[in-house]
Amino acid sequence: MKPTTIIKQPGVLIFCTLMAFFMVFPLKAQEPGKIPPTETILKEFAESYRRDVMALDADFGIRVGQDWWQVRVRRAEKPYAVGKELQYTYHEFGPNTVTLRKGAPESPTWFFRFDDREILEKIFTGVLTASTAAAKSTGADYVAFDVEDMEGFRSTQQHTALSYLTMEHFWKRSPVEVTRFARESSLPSHGAQIVSLYTMKDKRIGWFTLGQEEAANADRGLDKSQVPNLFIIIKGRGKAEIGEEHIDLEPGMSVFVAPYMKHILYNPYPEPLEGILVLFGDNIDYARGQSYLSFLEEEYAFYGENEARVAAEREKVAESNPRGQ
Repeated sequence: MKPTTIIKQPGVLIFCTLMAFFMVFPLKAQEPGKIPPTETILKEFAESYRRDVMALDADFGIRVGQDWWQVRVRRAEKPYAVGKELQYTYHEFGPNTVTLRKGAPESPTWFFRFDDREILEKIFTGVLTASTAAAKSTGADYVAFDVEDMEGFRSTQQHTALSYLTMEHFWKRSPVEVTRFARESSLPSHGAQIVSLYTMKDKRIGWFTLGQEEAANADRGLDKSQVPNLFIIIKGRGKAEIGEEHIDLEPGMSVFVAPYMKHILYNPYPEPLEGILVLFGDNIDYARGQSYLSFLEEEYAFYGENEARVAAEREKVAESNPRGQ
């Protein structure tokens, strides 16, 4: 089978909010002139993923130029009882089973697409992280590294969530993931300078800064979001238009912005305004019928159902092993 590609919809890191770009700096970059062959690079990433607690079961592809590899991940988890009465359950994770094989996946699935080896080298050496390389503001943007679908496969929101988490952790080799944020290491988005701190399907956390006379979300169409935003001010001063209200921004305060509520941040002062943004999901997920609040109701219903299921399973185990043996 000769795979062709269809760009995933909604696509990796496609969202119309402040969190369109980020830069992460690993603890140690590869020494120049010592970059190994492509397959060796991929094997190093796969080997480090065996020890990653955040790994989830997945089958995906990797394409570098026209060369293909397939990856299978099966995470390891072992529960054990703790407490005087063994009433609590802790979990030991790993090592995971991660296999890397040359060739395209046998069954259509999603895959990481590298236009060429250069972008892979930048990720391997720590010049870029995978999510930095894949960051884009709209679906029309084309980037040299992305997550796409093989012909005959269409990603669901579940697949997109899995690809987000896999991208966040598979393409990092250090067991300690450090993100440094400063204006000189940021990229522009929606009028602000941004450094993303962590990305998952249901939340994005990032640092932002606004210099004097800079405004975030001031352009038409960017001042409202389908999902909530939480702004936490950590340095400097500024002003904001939240709905119909005008407020002053200063350190030691947070501002919650509900879905579809207008929010524009502005800094008229010489000192940069800095803060942390928490974005609760992908806007595109709630622009095609279901609202964020309807999703929350279904999510909370699942919590109750899941709690009951886990309790039933625990009771069944206790009955079959009354002494906790």
